[in-house]
Amino acid sequence: MAAEISAQLVRELREQTGAGMMDCKRALQETNGDIAAAIVLLREKNLANAAKREGRETTEGLVGYRVAEDGLRGTMVAIGCETEHISWSDPRWIAREDVPEELVTAEREIFANGDEVQSKPEQAREKIVDGMLNKRFFGVNVLAEQEWIHDSSQTVGKVLADAGAEVLEFQRFSLAG
Repeated sequence: MAAEISAQLVRELREQTGAGMMDCKRALQETNGDIAAAIVLLREKNLANAAKREGRETTEGLVGYRVAEDGLRGTMVAIGCETEHISWSDPRWIAREDVPEELVTAEREIFANGDEVQSKPEQAREKIVDGMLNKRFFGVNVLAEQEWIHDSSQTVGKVLADAGAEVLEFQRFSLAG
């Protein structure tokens, strides 16, 4: 039975290696929570890439500032980025293979048991469910599967692949209106 992996353990491994959160979690699961073995595993898979990114300058972004009316205090925030904005929706995973299989199975069952599918001929149901999973689940929750905001006939993953780029990790920040 696999060891229970805490968020703190994943965070610790991530801080040591610079690898993505899901890669760290998988490595810890494969090594039953042994951080040293997980570091070796990540290195073998070439996922520990903090050194590659360390010190690299980002060339795009924004700097915002605000000075208090008295002129004595101020705040400055710099946001740097190497790629555009994470797409318009709120993706949870980078790639389809990052989605836990049990979640995909659960979503598949929800779609399959819905009235929209049950009202269709039995021989067509599986294909309909696949389409619903692709568009309504993966297309919303997986960054690489999302429509490219500049051309809806392409996905984020396709545009990145065409440019020879890939997403290693992302953090999306959102301000409520």
